[in-house]
Amino acid sequence: MGFEGRCRVTGIGSLAVTSVEEALDLVFEFAPDLPYLPQLPRLSPNEGMNEQMYEGLPGLERRDGKWLIVQNDAFFEATARLFERYDAPDDDAGRISPRCSAALDAFLRRVNAGGVPEAKAQVAGPVTVAMSLLDEEGTPALYNDVLREVIVKHLALKVRWLARQIAAAGARPVIFVDEPFLTSFGTPFFAWTRPEQPRGVIETVYQFAPVKGTHCCANTDWPIFLQSSVDIVSFDAFGYATAFLTYREALEEFIRRGGNIAWGIVPTDPDALAATSAEALVARLRELVAKLASWGLDPSAILRQSLLTPSCGLGSRPPETARPAFEMLRAVSVALRG
Repeated sequence: MGFEGRCRVTGIGSLAVTSVEEALDLVFEFAPDLPYLPQLPRLSPNEGMNEQMYEGLPGLERRDGKWLIVQNDAFFEATARLFERYDAPDDDAGRISPRCSAALDAFLRRVNAGGVPEAKAQVAGPVTVAMSLLDEEGTPALYNDVLREVIVKHLALKVRWLARQIAAAGARPVIFVDEPFLTSFGTPFFAWTRPEQPRGVIETVYQFAPVKGTHCCANTDWPIFLQSSVDIVSFDAFGYATAFLTYREALEEFIRRGGNIAWGIVPTDPDALAATSAEALVARLRELVAKLASWGLDPSAILRQSLLTPSCGLGSRPPETARPAFEMLRAVSVALRG
């Protein structure tokens, strides 16, 4: 695996600011050791988590306020080209244009100029994207075998392209596949019932990432990720740590094999943020590490295999929330690394 978080700070993805320079200043000030490519959904709707991934997807149409994939002649021609590019080295396959990531070019320049050893980017995962799209019958694309394969390969190319851009800037790529929809796993809102179903499509998407990460908001069936080949599992540790630690067997095995936990320990809700402190969050994290250590795990290894993040993306929060959230996160990191 060869990745160690070492209690470094990074981000989940989105920021609420509308200035590329302001966003990157925040990222490189507070996450200099593992900067991340910020998504700016308030700057453009094309930078929404799902919308950013729609670019280049065959058959995509907007009808009556919904996104559909239409299987016409143009769809099948574009799909054939996509499959050819998936099987061949094509540097432009999966390209994300400035229209969908205004910060990307400037981010890569800063990564290169700063000699950053590792840098993070993220894509929306195949379950989340495919559940946001419909076929012509109104059924989520995830449940259509043809459309699901197209979406999975399309997203895998996005991962490959992003990884190549970061590597070309001189950093080791850390690519997260974010799956917030999997909070619905095990509920009537989601038809898949076996963990290997989402795990399989997610594994395909992040296969081209040198370091593989994944994030899910709220709670889910965590062995979906813990029992995959992923290097980093990111979760909302502020709100869901107790539920996360109930998966003892899978979590213990994950950590023993070198897996990293990205602890989303700093809340993004402004009221919750104002009501806590770095000292309280450090104490809470030490309690969680002690719980893991009680299973026979080495506490120093747990901290080496930890990242620190906000509990979720900040794109839907007031813009002024980002700086105090990252200041608190940095204070937690300093305390744990010291």
